[in-house]
Amino acid sequence: MAYKKYDEDYKKMIVNLYESGKKISELEREYGISHSNIKKLDR
Repeated sequence: MAYKKYDEDYKKMIVNLYESGKKISELEREYGISHSNIKKLDR
């Protein structure tokens, strides 16, 4: 299975949303990103 490669701006947007209080479940649903990938972006 191929993986998605996210550009830096997209990663920053997701991390900013997460850090500003958006729930991971909402980000998963809205952007189609798995829980584990969101956590990896937040490193």
